[in-house]
Amino acid sequence: MDKYEHITKMETIMNRQSETLQELNRLLDDLEAQQQDFHELLRYYCSEQRWKDLDDDARHLIPETMPRGVLSEDGVDDLLCDRRETIIRMLEMTVQMLKE
Repeated sequence: MDKYEHITKMETIMNRQSETLQELNRLLDDLEAQQQDFHELLRYYCSEQRWKDLDDDARHLIPETMPRGVLSEDGVDDLLCDRRETIIRMLEMTVQMLKE
């Protein structure tokens, strides 16, 4: 082993951590910017309009080529579960990182 190889290794670790944190912050900025849209989705999911859209879909009035996963119960429910699990993971990681 080169006498100073560990410096190169530590430099790599530092740079990867820095890049990862920058990417994470970009993603968190995106998520934060989408909060209002997410709440709009939740309002739609519980709205009378969605029930009308579900009825129209059942009567085949909505074009078959139109994406309509938002009309399924699973689509939004899965998103809510994924969101919850991600939030819990972020909280757990935050606590662990603060303890280190």
